[in-house]
Amino acid sequence: MGGASESQAQLIHIRRSGGRQVARINGKPLSSASQWAYGSLARPAPSAMMRRRASHMHILILNQTFYPDVAATAQHMWDLARHLRAHGHRVTALTSRIRYGTDQPFEHARETIDGIEIRRMWQTRFGKRHLPGRLCDFLSFYASALIELFRCAPPDVILALSSPPMISVLGLLARLFRRRTDGGRIGLVYQTMDVYPDAAVAMGVLREDSLVARIMRRLTGRTLQAADAVVALGEDMKDLLVRRYRLGPSARRRIAVVHPWSDGRELSPLPRPPGSPTFHVVYSGNLGMAHDADTLAAAINLTRDDPTIRWTFVGAGRRFDDLRSRFGQDPRVEFLDYEPRARLNESLNRADVHLVSQAPQFTGLVVPSKLFGILAVGKPCLMVGPAQAECSRIISRAEAGFVIPNGRADALVARIRQLRDEPALRERLGANGRRAFERLFDRPIACERMRKVIESAAGPTRGDRQVT
Repeated sequence: MGGASESQAQLIHIRRSGGRQVARINGKPLSSASQWAYGSLARPAPSAMMRRRASHMHILILNQTFYPDVAATAQHMWDLARHLRAHGHRVTALTSRIRYGTDQPFEHARETIDGIEIRRMWQTRFGKRHLPGRLCDFLSFYASALIELFRCAPPDVILALSSPPMISVLGLLARLFRRRTDGGRIGLVYQTMDVYPDAAVAMGVLREDSLVARIMRRLTGRTLQAADAVVALGEDMKDLLVRRYRLGPSARRRIAVVHPWSDGRELSPLPRPPGSPTFHVVYSGNLGMAHDADTLAAAINLTRDDPTIRWTFVGAGRRFDDLRSRFGQDPRVEFLDYEPRARLNESLNRADVHLVSQAPQFTGLVVPSKLFGILAVGKPCLMVGPAQAECSRIISRAEAGFVIPNGRADALVARIRQLRDEPALRERLGANGRRAFERLFDRPIACERMRKVIESAAGPTRGDRQVT
């Protein structure tokens, strides 16, 4: 993940109170002079904005989660927003009023933090337990976001993600029916964190030939063709988009691959406590329908007579709940809630080996972002999934761990025991992963790549622009 931790960063909050602007830094009210200074940073004077329009843009991020949520996309978009802000761009985030994974609302519907304007949209609060309620949550968020897209100041570029599914279509509508303040066309960048409806079909939520799936596929294809730039999370995702949506050469050139990232300043290797008799196998992050929990469950059963191996699952998700219902009373298996970002480094470093998993039918549809935090802390990784998946390719190329085929719990347990018994191998694989992370996946590298893609989408004409 990116940026300085909350304990290190100075978070500047600017809210409206009683008709005047009130600023606080790390919770403490500022003097009038300081409020003026920070207010100027947060909202440049119109004349200055007009003078710098050629290089300084208004970028709108459209996603269901944003800071300070624990979801990976919320953390990544916060990193990116601060990076864009540091390069002089104005950033607005349209996001949900409801905290990720809960039915609890944020206190403020609108606020400005570190110069980034956050507008939190109303939505229903049924949660993920039942499909009709979840659909209602999505639809209410779509409606609120669409209204706000046409009420807020027109951006120069919209960055639309894929949470909730098809939210990018709202960005496409704004691009078609609104203009920038200078009269130009609004740019659209579509970042495919997940590919819909294909992911829903892989989950079994939709049938391949259903009317809903056909409509969603048509809309996704239209967005891919119309977007000024598309960001895929991996080469396997790019290949799937080109193949499944029959993208021509022009559209293909507008797809950039930008992997998820972590922040090498926040996440780094910590020494293992000496003399610990327990070998910690950790899964940290979302464990949902796209992940292979069955192989993990079988491996837990295979190690039931081995007191040296302890399993820890940190996070949430449908399959996380399934495992907790099966092993919640097992003293060898521990289930923990998401850790806040400020404690993530300590949490990830508790592991001797980390797990990543992916169901084979999701190859090209998702790229588990947990891998990049694992690489950052220099721990070996065992990937349970198909060899052609993006995470498998990264681990193999970096020699940062091993790839285990789906269903091979015996092979997974064998690798766990090998790493337990060979500390030198653990150290070598972890160091390889950290080197690959520093070279390819650190926050500044990825955010700078994203900045260039976003700025490329603001040109007067799209033409055959290549963003890869």
